[in-house]
Amino acid sequence: MKSAPTRVVVRPSYAKWAVWPCCIGLIAGGVLIGLYFERHGTLPGEVPLQLAGTWDRACRIICGQSLWCPLPGGHREPFRRALWLDSFLFVPGYTLVLLAVFGLGSCFLYRKMSRRFMLRGLAATGVTAAADICENVLLYRAMDGLGTGADGDWQKASWFALLKWALVGPVTVAALWIALTLAARLLLFPRAAVKTAGTTPPAVQKAHELANRGVPWEDPDIVTPPAAPHATTPVSEWPDPAVTAAPSDSVKERWRTRALQLPGRKPAEVGICVSGGGIRSASITLGALQALREGGVLAKARYLVSVSGGGYTSGAFQLALTDEQPGYLADAPLATVRDVFAPGSPEEDHIRRHAKYLADSPREKLLAAGIVVRGLCVSLGLLALAFVVVGVYLSAFYDRVPLTDLDRLRTDPATAFPTLSDQLHDELSTPLITLVALAAVVSVVASLVRGREGKSRPAWVRTTVKFVLALAAAIAVFAVILPTVLWFFAWLANREDIFPEGPKGISIFGALTAAATGLGGLFTATKDRVTKVKPDGDKAGRFSGASSIVTRTGAGWAQTLVVWLVLTLVAFFGLALLSWSAVYAGDWSGWWRWGLAALLLFSALAIDQTTFSLHPFYRQRLAGAFAVRRAVLRDGSVGALPYDYNAEQTKLSTHGRRVDGDKGTFPQTIFVASAALSLRNRTAPGRPAVPFTFSHDYVGGPDTGWVRTTTMEDTAPPLVGRDLTVQSAVAVSGAAFASAMGTQSMAAQRLLALSNLRLGTWVPNPLYLAEVARRGPDWVMPRLPRVRRLRYQLQELVGRYSDSSPMLLCTDGGHFDNLGLVELLRLRCRTVYVIDSSGDSPPLATTLAQAVTLAYEDLGVQITFDQKEVLKLVPGSAEKVEPTEPMAALNTRFSASCLVKGVIKYPEDVEFEEGKPGASSGTIIFAKASLTPDMPYELLSYALKEKAFPRQSTMDQWFDHTQFDAYRELGYHLGAAAVWPAPVKRRRLFDRADRPPAAPPRSE
Repeated sequence: MKSAPTRVVVRPSYAKWAVWPCCIGLIAGGVLIGLYFERHGTLPGEVPLQLAGTWDRACRIICGQSLWCPLPGGHREPFRRALWLDSFLFVPGYTLVLLAVFGLGSCFLYRKMSRRFMLRGLAATGVTAAADICENVLLYRAMDGLGTGADGDWQKASWFALLKWALVGPVTVAALWIALTLAARLLLFPRAAVKTAGTTPPAVQKAHELANRGVPWEDPDIVTPPAAPHATTPVSEWPDPAVTAAPSDSVKERWRTRALQLPGRKPAEVGICVSGGGIRSASITLGALQALREGGVLAKARYLVSVSGGGYTSGAFQLALTDEQPGYLADAPLATVRDVFAPGSPEEDHIRRHAKYLADSPREKLLAAGIVVRGLCVSLGLLALAFVVVGVYLSAFYDRVPLTDLDRLRTDPATAFPTLSDQLHDELSTPLITLVALAAVVSVVASLVRGREGKSRPAWVRTTVKFVLALAAAIAVFAVILPTVLWFFAWLANREDIFPEGPKGISIFGALTAAATGLGGLFTATKDRVTKVKPDGDKAGRFSGASSIVTRTGAGWAQTLVVWLVLTLVAFFGLALLSWSAVYAGDWSGWWRWGLAALLLFSALAIDQTTFSLHPFYRQRLAGAFAVRRAVLRDGSVGALPYDYNAEQTKLSTHGRRVDGDKGTFPQTIFVASAALSLRNRTAPGRPAVPFTFSHDYVGGPDTGWVRTTTMEDTAPPLVGRDLTVQSAVAVSGAAFASAMGTQSMAAQRLLALSNLRLGTWVPNPLYLAEVARRGPDWVMPRLPRVRRLRYQLQELVGRYSDSSPMLLCTDGGHFDNLGLVELLRLRCRTVYVIDSSGDSPPLATTLAQAVTLAYEDLGVQITFDQKEVLKLVPGSAEKVEPTEPMAALNTRFSASCLVKGVIKYPEDVEFEEGKPGASSGTIIFAKASLTPDMPYELLSYALKEKAFPRQSTMDQWFDHTQFDAYRELGYHLGAAAVWPAPVKRRRLFDRADRPPAAPPRSE
């Protein structure tokens, strides 16, 4: 029985005594603000007076004329009283409230980065209050000398007012967001907690402790990865002086941690991995597993690691063999490991009939198109609503604070349109130049002192310079950039020959933008750039004829151009919509303004982004084609019965269990995906993704940690839990195009996120669950969201993925390692069989080369091949087949072999069999989907017809029966070569009867 871990509640050292002062300050500030509004009457010119800047404008505001006020006392008294109330009630009131909110945030927000932002909020509040007080003092002095005609105090007051109002917007919004967040976490129940099947609290264990055999619990619910330094955390906080470690081999220690032996996952004699490649890979994997079963390899294997298309077939085997059966089926299992998906079986025939799994009828194609349009409308509709609400906010802000004149932008056609200089505040240059100069002076003086003393620049200097520049940036945004944007789009709307005026123009522009986004996303996701290359990999000429190989290459210039044009159009439309709403929202009723804000808040919190993406559709289509079980049908015949997708959830913990019983032995299936992380502490440049796996025992990876599958299923909300099934694991592992694509990162990912054309999904983050489990039920921690809100789509748009976020975006495992080889080596197998169905470009097996490099980089595992043997995989390396002239089209594509053996060198000895001495060496048997002269005749005939075979595009997911049979037969050929690698002498070149006999089935 596992022990209960100690509950850790992490709070800043000052949190114990700071809470009550914050609460008292919040109450006192609220009382002062209430008194202010009770005693303060309506004074329309109060804010314009703060920004007047000159004696003439001040007179117009106070006296209604530009001359000296004849009755100075009577006209100035309301403004004097307002300044008094503002200085002694309102400024202290809002300062106390903001300080209290940011103080509570620094006490109770659980991320250190968030708490540091709260400290910056405290500093910004202090600057705002100081600027407000200085402005009031200068205004009071200026009104005393109103009749002198001097501009000095009015000008200085406007500078401080400009700084104050530039800070008020972001500071108030941030404080309101923090207050609502803390209130929601305090009031909403249940509190954030990790649920387990038992009654004991969840057990959390560190990976390095497990790796070094220091295991306080035999069966942890959560395993955390080694800590990774964050750029925002001081270096001095990382070492733990209380812990002293004995000298160790760092390479072996990294190997043990990165290749952690999770409870129940023991080293194995045999492991199999099957690569990605969509339906092409699924067909090849089916044939390969059939051959490996005949050769007895499948029965010996402990692990079957699958990526993308390989997971289609692996998941199909798993679901066809599961013991979980609905009540309407007989208890006696019909399919066994020995005959499931055998040639001619009902399961194989079902896949053949559904090889066009995405859409094989006009009705289903229309349904798919409707889902695409629906997702596009939801995505762009939410973003458009956000732009409108921001515009409404800017309208209210600029009507209150006249940094720009929105009324002048709503001009009649007969009225001259204002110039940009008329729309900008007159006193901009001095505060901006002063702040930038102040930052420069601080930086220069600190550099001189550092050079004199020979010390590094203190941290407070960097913080001060950044803070001063942030103040300048705030003024520039609210007083220069936003007014310029509003002026430009208002001017553009005023040109009827360019842009139709009013809602009609915005509607037309919005429709065009939505259409362009959808079409651009589809073009980018489905555009297949196919080209001809020579056997050596060089681009073939236009008239190269039979000497070339048809292959798929990366995105071309057309795709890149389309992506940037569409993104530019979307940004342009968003700014146009924001400007239109900012200019005209003043004419809308309050119901519209507040209603749109409420609608945005509700939609952002209630709409699940994954539900409206292509992931559910993709998952359901895959399930309909591959999720089958053998059953006795109504007429008494035996056939393949599809799973009821809506009624039967194929939970990983139940339907994904390793098959070992009356049906025979089938390897533990592990579906390899990748999790998007964009922080340097976890990923290398150019590869913003880490491995993430799904299986019946644990979910996770070495960079995010692992969680027991049942624990994650119990903890996840129902909607999120639908992505913790075998069917979803298959779909996530094959999410080929998404808004985060790891090593295949490109600008198109932003477009895919924008248009909801993505196949990945968000799942709970093991690192976050570990933090919740350590604290126990805690109101401070954010709960796992019941829906993947707008926040997560915005994360995809900006490409920011944190390792401490409650959710992780999981996509295709090929975005990290398309073979699954690294994951299989992580499991410690002596003999590794690799079925490579990827469509990499010749002449070399680039996917294998990448996996070998990644294995050494990630695990320290070395894989070596004999140079002469591995070069036999190169197209054109085989001896010419006679007659050479008729066979010329194939001779240039023939490889001498589709198989190569290599040596695996682990960093330390591994006990592959219990009770036997360990060894550090293993064998890799790599089978590559390529053409060889010893293939069956029908395969060579198909290859002659299809120039791209066996590298037909992954974008082609609509296989007919001919393609399916050809690739399945190719997979059988690869599996047979892996089982019986010795060359077989044939009397006739294409005589399939010369195949070695199948190994006898293993006795039960």
